[in-house]
Amino acid sequence: MAISNSASLEFKGLDAYLEDALRQTMGFANLWTIGIWIKPFEEQPVPFSIDNKALFHLQSMARENEILIWADRITDTNEDTIHVELWDKDGQQFRVSRFNMAQKRKNWRHFSIYWSGENLIAWNGGIQIADFHEVLSNSGIMEDSARSIRLGAAYSGTATHPQIPLSTWSGLLGATTVWNTTVTGAQLDEVVSGTFGFDLLTNSGSYTSSANLQHWWRLGRDDTDVGEDSGNAALLFDVNTDGVNASGVVIDAP
Repeated sequence: MAISNSASLEFKGLDAYLEDALRQTMGFANLWTIGIWIKPFEEQPVPFSIDNKALFHLQSMARENEILIWADRITDTNEDTIHVELWDKDGQQFRVSRFNMAQKRKNWRHFSIYWSGENLIAWNGGIQIADFHEVLSNSGIMEDSARSIRLGAAYSGTATHPQIPLSTWSGLLGATTVWNTTVTGAQLDEVVSGTFGFDLLTNSGSYTSSANLQHWWRLGRDDTDVGEDSGNAALLFDVNTDGVNASGVVIDAP
């Protein structure tokens, strides 16, 4: 078993992703934070050149409590924006926000998003993103219903604008985390500055949310189980390989 805190997982935009299709409760409802280390490729080879790429998707049977995070390239630039879409407990889409984080391709960034029950706020490398656009901004309540998950891809028929296809992720993904609380400010600074080597299961410095950590996919850290969940022992939700395996493990970290 090879263990490395400097490893990440490469996705080549070729219908390769990680998934656990077995629906189960995830340990968070109407208060959560999701953090993802991302490093997009500068270019994606033709014919897999769609610039709208899925990062994270929780899906349910009837759209209830879904979360979809995806990126798209800003026209004529080498930068990406991040889109976040939410559905409520009744399966109605109620929030869609576009965060102009100016994600430079070929560079590592930590993107995090929290839902407080009222506000959807995003952070780029520990700095709150002030440049954003709310496409849809209604009130909604989310519950902890049974959901399946994909990392690096979306389930079909989920984008706000169906005419925009979402390809699988093209680039590197690192540690991906979910807390059932808001992780911001000094706590988030600790997470970002510690990069892949920071132990999220242990409170340290300003970080005090270890007990709220529900899921921690340390992608590629263990090349025998590239989608292993190292989070809450009672809620472990390993994501299985679908076109992504140990051959995609690379030594590349922030």
